Amino acid sequence: MKSIFTGSFSQVEETVSESFAKNSIDTIKQFNLLKGLLFTGFCIGLGSYALYGVSIYISNIMNQATIPLDESNEFITIFDNIWYMHIQSILILAVVIGAFVYRKKDNIKGFFVYNTFLTIFLLLFMIFFFKVTQLLVYSSSLRLIYTGLFIISYIYIFIRSYQNTKKMVHGTKKKRSALVEWFSRNRKNITSLLIGVGGLYYLSKVIFTEANDLETRIIGSLIDFLPLAVCLVSFSFLYFNSVAIRSYYLYKYSEEFRKKFGFDKKDWYGEKYQG
Repeated sequence: MKSIFTGSFSQVEETVSESFAKNSIDTIKQFNLLKGLLFTGFCIGLGSYALYGVSIYISNIMNQATIPLDESNEFITIFDNIWYMHIQSILILAVVIGAFVYRKKDNIKGFFVYNTFLTIFLLLFMIFFFKVTQLLVYSSSLRLIYTGLFIISYIYIFIRSYQNTKKMVHGTKKKRSALVEWFSRNRKNITSLLIGVGGLYYLSKVIFTEANDLETRIIGSLIDFLPLAVCLVSFSFLYFNSVAIRSYYLYKYSEEFRKKFGFDKKDWYGEKYQG
């Protein structure tokens, strides 16, 4: 059986585009102290411990909530140990420390470390977020269906990711889709646009107070479907896993890709590179 990690440079040469390599370098080069603090605060503060606090809060008000909740919900005790949050925090610290350690010394290795630990963190985060959404589902039968769908979706994701990687490394499916390449080249503009749209949305909520009531009613009516939304969002791991394997081969054949794309060593690895 051919391993997905043993591809030669000639086999994986077409899997890494110049835009992917450039974005990988920029991700680490632009990871300054402010971004590191904001990233850590958001992922650890909001993504881990705040969400854990929400889960504990919901578990403690099952019989007092304004919406009907099941006091015998089997998800109350799942991942209720705070050590699950500590593990997530360690992963984020590994992301940030790795980015700072290799920044301007070996940007490619820094991106590989950054992307690997971030992907694992997102996996654990999605699992816990699914648990929180299940706390809000009153019907035990519906929770059982969602749990089955969640497990099936992750089994499919890992099998599909492995198959896609085999095709990418040992088969004929090398290049990313044109849509993904376009997004990669224009991600800064797209991110700015999304931030602008988000800002306008929250501004409208401040100006038009009735929008808050409408949002509350919509969320209340859709609350039983939140775990299903998590199942659907989980399919984004097909993309994250693809990025992970590409970052692995970009790092493994770093010098070969540098020469192919015509980058200077200082631009490729960083100003402090000593190789």
